[in-house]
Amino acid sequence: MLALALATGLSLAACAQQSNAAENGSGPSPEMRAQMQQARDNAKTAALNDLSPADRAKVQAIVDQVSNGQLTDLRGAAQQIDAVLTPDESKAVLGERDKMMVTIHANMPAGATPGGSASHPQGAMGGHRVNDAGGFLLQLSISREKLRALRQAQAKPQ
Repeated sequence: MLALALATGLSLAACAQQSNAAENGSGPSPEMRAQMQQARDNAKTAALNDLSPADRAKVQAIVDQVSNGQLTDLRGAAQQIDAVLTPDESKAVLGERDKMMVTIHANMPAGATPGGSASHPQGAMGGHRVNDAGGFLLQLSISREKLRALRQAQAKPQ
């Protein structure tokens, strides 16, 4: 389970950090980035389809609040989403996360790392691994730019 959590954090970081890698010329190839984006898009579609229409609407309302700046606490938003989901929905969403991870790792060249390092894994929630359904749905549904801005704002001392 710990290995899955570490792999999840590292691979999700790859999705979240793709634009930085592209800007400085390091990181995955364009083909690999496209495959990772496709896996991410497929996981988002499948995960949202695992929710009841009513719960999907509630999750979307929380995502919209984060996207438009009304809600800036990523962990709190993820907890709100988790509170909406039924146990079966959470399990299904985490299953989609696991499928995405398998796909990303299967397409990765030998010796490649998806982002970050074992000593400094960066997850979508500001360095925290995304091990809950709410966090995973939030990470898939918020733009990379918005996530980056929220993480940076949360990292600044108050």
